[in-house]
Amino acid sequence: MIRRIYERLLKSRIRKSSLPGCVAVVLGSADLSGNGLSRLCQLLDWSRSIGLSALILYVSDDQPGLCPLLQGLLASYPAWISLHTAEDMVRTGTGGSLKVDISLGYGGKREVVEAFRSILREVEEGRIEDSQIDEKTIEAHLRFCQKPDLVIRAGGKRLSDFMIWQAAYSELYFTDVNWPAMRKIDFLRAIRDCQSRERRFGR
Repeated sequence: MIRRIYERLLKSRIRKSSLPGCVAVVLGSADLSGNGLSRLCQLLDWSRSIGLSALILYVSDDQPGLCPLLQGLLASYPAWISLHTAEDMVRTGTGGSLKVDISLGYGGKREVVEAFRSILREVEEGRIEDSQIDEKTIEAHLRFCQKPDLVIRAGGKRLSDFMIWQAAYSELYFTDVNWPAMRKIDFLRAIRDCQSRERRFGR
């Protein structure tokens, strides 16, 4: 009872006018085993309940069978959902106001390397000049185009290399709570904390 009252209080203090445009959540390799899968579905519910428009999740390991498992689990979920592996990207969900990207073992270092390889191919083919390569060129060749306003690391004090380009100026939030035990209260606290900060964007 007290927890639900506190949830309502936290939710009432979150300003709809200044919600993060995109929130990224970084998980460990074993976080989607056991209760972790149901927590993932709850996170999507929490995000929709406060009106988030974009959510990105990163799992550091692509466990065998995890992608098709998630594709089936989220097939009827009311959101636009993309599942990314190193080799492929598949879509699931039924559409809605929330856009979700879930990266399974596809880290930021690999993403940047592949972006540069793609740019070099275009230079070799004469489609662009090397003098034209700038930040916008690189960003256009990254798989994930979003720049998260907030990156949440569940149950850890270290970030992964996920979105190392896009998250350069993101606000970082570390929880002491491990992912399978994460509650809506913990998620709302992260959002509220982000809204209380003065973002400097590297300045």
